[in-house]
Amino acid sequence: MKKLITLTLLVAVVFSGVAQSIDLKPENFDFKEGSVEFLNYKGRQSMKIAPNANPIEIKNLNFKNGTIEYDMEPITGGFSSSVYFHRQDDKEQEIVYLRVFKMNDKLANEAIQYAPYIDGVNMWDMLPQYQAASEIKPDWNHIKLVISGKRMKVYCNKKEVLNIPELEGRMAEGKIAFDGNSYISNLIVKPNATEGLHPEALPDLTDHQSNFIRNWAMTSPMLLPKGTDITTDNLPDNGLFEKSISAERMGLINLTKVYGKSTERRVIWLKAVVESSIAKSVELELGFSDELWVFLNNKMVYVDKNLYMQDMKKYPRGRISTENGSVRLNLKEGKNEITMAVANDFYGWGIIARLKTVDDLLSIEKFTPIAEVSIENIKQYLGTYTTKDMPIKISITETEGKLIAQATNQEPLDFKYIGNHVFVNEKENIKLTFNMAESKVILTEGGNDYSFLKK
Repeated sequence: MKKLITLTLLVAVVFSGVAQSIDLKPENFDFKEGSVEFLNYKGRQSMKIAPNANPIEIKNLNFKNGTIEYDMEPITGGFSSSVYFHRQDDKEQEIVYLRVFKMNDKLANEAIQYAPYIDGVNMWDMLPQYQAASEIKPDWNHIKLVISGKRMKVYCNKKEVLNIPELEGRMAEGKIAFDGNSYISNLIVKPNATEGLHPEALPDLTDHQSNFIRNWAMTSPMLLPKGTDITTDNLPDNGLFEKSISAERMGLINLTKVYGKSTERRVIWLKAVVESSIAKSVELELGFSDELWVFLNNKMVYVDKNLYMQDMKKYPRGRISTENGSVRLNLKEGKNEITMAVANDFYGWGIIARLKTVDDLLSIEKFTPIAEVSIENIKQYLGTYTTKDMPIKISITETEGKLIAQATNQEPLDFKYIGNHVFVNEKENIKLTFNMAESKVILTEGGNDYSFLKK
């Protein structure tokens, strides 16, 4: 009974906002048997966290804003030492961790990392801007997190090492926990002690840049079995682009946030439209996780992979960045469709697409499928059309109210009616324009017009 009263008083003091050490004793934590040892280490009350332990949570404490600070000594051979906050469970939480295997590398940019967990996915590879160099000692290191609303500052050995402009987790409060092969001592939690840190997120400095393709039409995810590649035959019908997605900070299209963890290899298709005042070539800078296929006006122009576990990591070390790759797009005058297939089965899922220049461009916008118009009299278009310019004829027929066109020695294609005697096949980028007075049809393909007369 005495221990219960002591713990209740401790939690009450913590929630009052007064700095209070948390006794490193078993009764104050939730943990899996064998994952932690409470002991005296180097004259300090400490807890020793075992390798591969589940997170060890402080009991009866719901943390929102304030300060978390403690001392940590890494154990040789460990990968990292982590503190979690705003933790709901293994799926939704935020983490700061030191990659202690970088202990002897003072310039390693990935020595310390902040990341949210989204549906159980640690988003470390999607947010490389939230990692930094930090001098980690083999002895005690003092770690401090100051959290205020959407902001956080992290200190290691009294030096500010991370200044997070916007916390990216989906939860604003929750538990505090620790893991990683290390010793922890001098644990202090100060609710609401935010040291004057303003709670509002800082602006995204890329917001003013028009170069990013920020808005996309999107399909639902589809399974893509391992070993299967994408070709032009896989291009989805435009009617499947029923959803939309917009970029987050730094132009990131965050597919994990929409569709959660991939337990199997999945692919999503994205489509946007770039309109140019002239025909020109422009470089498209690309960040992607994990696999990417790019099509311009339904022609494949780029394929690449950023596979961390298969040692096919793109710079920088498998993280998403517009330095992952690039492709030169030969834009035509007018509207150009950019279609991307993005596959994933490991950690974060998404893309960043940035045009190196926007000179001579008129617009960058989400793809919108052309609306289909009902046909009042489809029979007026049916028949066989020929031309003197080439030994090809086009047969126009009807199937279940759809106009079907088949050229000599070609597969039949169905066309959507968009009004004013115009039909389109968006996948093949072909247009049929009928002139009823002259009994002819103009076939537009690849930027060229071909005239056919009805027999």
